[in-house]
Amino acid sequence: MSSIQVKRPVAIKVIMTEDFRKQILDETTESLKKNEEMFSQAEDMYEKTKKSGASKDDLTNIKKQLEFEKVRLADIKKDMEVKMNAFKNVPEGQEIVFRILEGPVDVKEGDDIQKILKGAEIVVKDWKVVELRGL
Repeated sequence: MSSIQVKRPVAIKVIMTEDFRKQILDETTESLKKNEEMFSQAEDMYEKTKKSGASKDDLTNIKKQLEFEKVRLADIKKDMEVKMNAFKNVPEGQEIVFRILEGPVDVKEGDDIQKILKGAEIVVKDWKVVELRGL
């Protein structure tokens, strides 16, 4: 019997534990700090460029890029803060969707396409796979 391989969503679900929560919050906090440092470095570079006697056009272009980065980093910060608050409020033991990936699946005649396209789930607890669903 012939088959075809298609992609379908694969949800990575995490069972919340205190260790996982702490790790995610620490990583997110560190990422926020790095983003702020990057922006600060960009501002410093602008000031140095300004003092070096760069042309008005160059300064205008750099300033536009800085403003764009400022908005982008503010959006990232807002998103990360929302995620941090969400992680803080998830009760221990509850499953949450951590990421959605794509994975291949073989489809052959007679398969239930709704079941296949619904996707699969990988359940993880403290970074260890504890269950596979919807295979």
